[in-house]
Amino acid sequence: MLRSSWLLLLYLSFLGLGITTPFVMTLGYVWVDTFQPQTVAYFILNELPVAFIMGAAAVLTYFALDRRSPPPIMTPSVCQVLLALWMTATLLWAELPDRAWVKWDWAFKTMAFAAFVPLVIRSRVQIEAFAQTYVFSLAANFVPFGLKVLLSGGGYGRNLGLQGGNAGLAEGGLLSTVCLMAVPLALFLGKHGKLIPKLPMMNVAYGGIAILAIATAFGTYERSALIGMVVLAIYMFLRSRRKLLFGSIIGLAFMIILGFMATSWNARISTINDYATESSAMTRLLIWRWTLGFSATHPFGGGFEAYGLSSIVMPPDSQNPGGYIQLGRAYHSIYFEMLGELGYPGLLMFLTVIGSSLFNLFRLSRKCRKIPDLVWVADMSDAVQAGMLVFLTSGAFVGIAFQPPFWYFVAMGVSLRAYVYHAERAESSSLTGWRAVAQQTRDAAATASLGSQRPSAWPGREAPPLPAWRGRASAGTGKT
Repeated sequence: MLRSSWLLLLYLSFLGLGITTPFVMTLGYVWVDTFQPQTVAYFILNELPVAFIMGAAAVLTYFALDRRSPPPIMTPSVCQVLLALWMTATLLWAELPDRAWVKWDWAFKTMAFAAFVPLVIRSRVQIEAFAQTYVFSLAANFVPFGLKVLLSGGGYGRNLGLQGGNAGLAEGGLLSTVCLMAVPLALFLGKHGKLIPKLPMMNVAYGGIAILAIATAFGTYERSALIGMVVLAIYMFLRSRRKLLFGSIIGLAFMIILGFMATSWNARISTINDYATESSAMTRLLIWRWTLGFSATHPFGGGFEAYGLSSIVMPPDSQNPGGYIQLGRAYHSIYFEMLGELGYPGLLMFLTVIGSSLFNLFRLSRKCRKIPDLVWVADMSDAVQAGMLVFLTSGAFVGIAFQPPFWYFVAMGVSLRAYVYHAERAESSSLTGWRAVAQQTRDAAATASLGSQRPSAWPGREAPPLPAWRGRASAGTGKT
């Protein structure tokens, strides 16, 4: 009763604050979509379309009260819109239309709202609030899971979080992946966050969230989590400025967490090397081969849930010496999921989103690291890149292509790029005539005395002045 009342109060708070501050409605939808209060509440919220209400309110308040400073047109956003349209078109030739409509209902909303987010999330405060809301909403699911893992160990297929069943964040493959995606974002918030007061133990708190996220990923016993963990550790090690210290901390954390794992975890993970006889790994290989054959005859995809048509012949084992047939096995991969359901056009758009997002984030990181006022953009770009790389590697073995986490990370990248874009435009248009000449003279003198370091001018402005920003950044790299 108390939990349901608290969740209802929080839901109403998002709606109430959003009337005067429209971007709060968007944060409310992110909270509902990630935490899913309707699944853990016992009254009212579990009987209402809470996601639809919050999403509709977010869109309406934006168009009524907040249509300003739209982001520039970017490749990831364009491809998201095209994907939403394409997945709708595939309903016309879906092989299993009833099942396709069910998945389209939530996949289309995911794609459309993620493309909508950068219209609302524009300033540094809003970008940080978006990241904070996402991490805290996710933490409500993995913090209890991680604590239980440290106390008693985990287990494959066990529900140790708030949600039950085998869908959403209750499914181990998705839970382990999004937990690892949240680790670099939590560390970024601990370092650069401004919305929460910088108390002495705040960095420790965010570090604890990151550790519990890693513990949860371990505790799911998902083999894809181990792959994502290795990729995350390598990326963060390469981007770290104190590699020896970071490597020591990571090694110590892994040893501590592994010390809590039961021998059953080692037995589960060791099957990675036995893919030829281990049934789960062999199933993946066979369904991927079936998907390639299916896409040869259905180049535009078979629509959502087309894997229901699959038929694979499993090799003989001790219980089935003559082999046996499995029907309707899922794709077990984001790439084959895209290929089987949306065909080669959908896969091409998906890969374009990935490539353009990573390229933009890489450029932002290199540019903004040279400017003191924008170091936070560089660090957040690195955090978002790390999370996306985890998704792209762990997701190669889990069918979660249309789940919201990845698309929220794409939206964060677009919002960061739009923030820097508007900062550039604001500076280029703020000074004209003799003021521009005077400013350039001051900049030249400052550059001569301080090298490539730009003084932190105009303190207090969220979007910092960037006079001749491109030129100085290029001069520092030897490029034009």
